[in-house]
Amino acid sequence: MTNPNDLLDMLARINMLGHSVGLSDDELSMAVQRLASASASMTLDETSVSETHQRLMAGVKKNLDDDPMLIGWALKLAARLSELSWKKFFDNFILRLVVERRSVIDRLTRELGHAPPVTIVVSPTMACNLRCRGCYAQQYPRGASMSPDLLRKVLRESRELGVRFITVTGGEPFTYDGLLDMAEEFSDLTFMTYTNGTLIDEATADRLAALGNVLPAFSIEGYEQETTERRGLGVYRAVLDAMARLKRRGTLFGVSVTPTRFNTDLLSSDAFIDFLMDKGASFAWLFTYIPVGLEPDVGMMATPEQRDQLRRARVRWRKTRPIFLGDFWNDGACVGGCLSASRYAFVTPEGDVQPCTFVHFTTHNLRDHSLREIFQSPFFKAIRGCQPYDRNLLRSCKIIDHPHVLRRLVEQHGARPTYPGAESIVSDPALCRHLDQYAREYGRLAERGWRGPDYQEGRRALVPFSGLVDLYERYPERMARAEQVTEANRASAPGSAGQRSEEARDHVTPLAE
Repeated sequence: MTNPNDLLDMLARINMLGHSVGLSDDELSMAVQRLASASASMTLDETSVSETHQRLMAGVKKNLDDDPMLIGWALKLAARLSELSWKKFFDNFILRLVVERRSVIDRLTRELGHAPPVTIVVSPTMACNLRCRGCYAQQYPRGASMSPDLLRKVLRESRELGVRFITVTGGEPFTYDGLLDMAEEFSDLTFMTYTNGTLIDEATADRLAALGNVLPAFSIEGYEQETTERRGLGVYRAVLDAMARLKRRGTLFGVSVTPTRFNTDLLSSDAFIDFLMDKGASFAWLFTYIPVGLEPDVGMMATPEQRDQLRRARVRWRKTRPIFLGDFWNDGACVGGCLSASRYAFVTPEGDVQPCTFVHFTTHNLRDHSLREIFQSPFFKAIRGCQPYDRNLLRSCKIIDHPHVLRRLVEQHGARPTYPGAESIVSDPALCRHLDQYAREYGRLAERGWRGPDYQEGRRALVPFSGLVDLYERYPERMARAEQVTEANRASAPGSAGQRSEEARDHVTPLAE
């Protein structure tokens, strides 16, 4: 049970924090009331209630100490979401995905032999009403659409693997008939949908508000000029209109941005993140442009310097802005390195299961195998056995940070491309040379950042919902593996006594999963 004095201190700090993130007295009162009510209404057995409540209180205190803006973010949600959206967020996300997750991980790790995935990314359709520059979805069969039965299988088997957060992408998810009906059918899951926003009219906004478990993430490239250049005329205004509709209804939503050579300077500005928050965005995902597809455009890639610039901006925002941020190519330290084939996988409309949204190769199809079987496949097991690829978790990607790893894995396991031309990422000589050079240049910047104060010589990182953690305690097997790989790479560096071929260097005995 929480000490009364500790509880009073916690409430005083929450009160100060609430005002600092812009909540009025009435909003703060609403937030505290909702948090207290949600905590008191847990409908589990008495023992579980006590344990869950203790974990929840410990988590609040830890984040007040280490990551106060995360608590500020939660307070804003509790104050400004509709009653239904708040209840769904607390039950499905805070309780099932965060507070109770530890026991689920422990149980399924013993059962599966590896940690279960956190999310499954599913693309029920590749159909889209836009044609955006550099979008990989254009390379898949344009009319491909997943059958409702296959989508149900994805959701049912994801749930059996402990997943409570489903990521829906495309194509444009809102062109898929029955998407919201499926979210209603699986109401205990949270569905985050990447959307261009053009199809969210008043009726759709009403349906989203009535569901409460669908969180649109609007794709935006910056302000009007940047969004128009990549997405077309009228799209920027349509996105802002859709945001306004959901904000009026108290529905949770966020944004997804693609940093490129042309917009990273803008995206990493404080003015832009403040603009998104003012429009009502509660979360932001950053996915740097990756040159995949039939005709990848390396000229769109953010430079190594821009990627590091964005990393520094994200570190700054987590300390100063009450918004949830995920930077897919700079947040490796938060998750112990690469997530592909371990913490998540991607399912195409045809049922092919890729280890990563951006690794367009597969060895198994969900029509013939279960998700559990696919996570145990040789291809997926080999990927997990390589992770992380270096002790510097800022260099966490096998596509752009360690491209030789991707080439080796695809070749060794005979992974086939999920559409014609996808193999260029591992077979086109010019593209391979570019990625190798990029990896070297960014590696130098990443090393400097990893040794700096933000990561305390590569030992600690600020992890959302967990606060400051020691990486070697949080991810002991992964970091042990990272040390093994890094030392092997150093021994094989040109001029060293232990120099070996690239293939031999990568052959390091995998740790037990």
